[in-house]
Amino acid sequence: MNPAASARTTGRELLRSLKATAGLPGPTTCLLVGLPPSALLRVVATRPDRINPRDVRDLTAWRNRFVSSFLTEFTATEARTEKWLTEIVGPAETKILFMVDALDGSTFAYMGLAFIDWEQSYGEADAIVRGGAALPGVMSLALRSLLLWAQTSLGLDRLGVRVRSDNPALAFYQKLGFRETHRVPLRRTEQNGETIYAEDSSLESAGPALVHMVWND
Repeated sequence: MNPAASARTTGRELLRSLKATAGLPGPTTCLLVGLPPSALLRVVATRPDRINPRDVRDLTAWRNRFVSSFLTEFTATEARTEKWLTEIVGPAETKILFMVDALDGSTFAYMGLAFIDWEQSYGEADAIVRGGAALPGVMSLALRSLLLWAQTSLGLDRLGVRVRSDNPALAFYQKLGFRETHRVPLRRTEQNGETIYAEDSSLESAGPALVHMVWND
């Protein structure tokens, strides 16, 4: 096995292990944000018997507060959030979610990785939301720490992000070193009380688009 393939295999096993042990009693594995640390990235537990009610509450509240930042707009409930964690995030080998904790134990944000393609050594930052007060610059530092960990520990050579063009976070990603590669118009549809935005390259619209970016650190 060549070194790159070996790194990807090790990274996949690490991701599985972190998700499998998240929420167990005892010391918690966290990623340090900054040196000296200014925050911690804590893996979100997704096993049904280990779900953290506080995490579910925060994820739900912040999802509703920033609903227009997502491609699917709906009113989140704690039951739906828990279902998402246990049935979507948990089993997937292509994503992992972290809560961002202050050093006093309070939680002020969440962020993760998704769309991981192990064969192509590619992944994307995903679900990056700040819901509470944080020290200036700590969100940038947290995301940079996550991206560097994805490179060094998961073996992902290329990292990107997708963001709606009408999301103010676009400027945040640009300042962090993400560069736009292309954007695709979004078609809006209503279905079962939800608003869904899907990429549609055939559209010639002045409406929102999905901006694809790559990280050039």
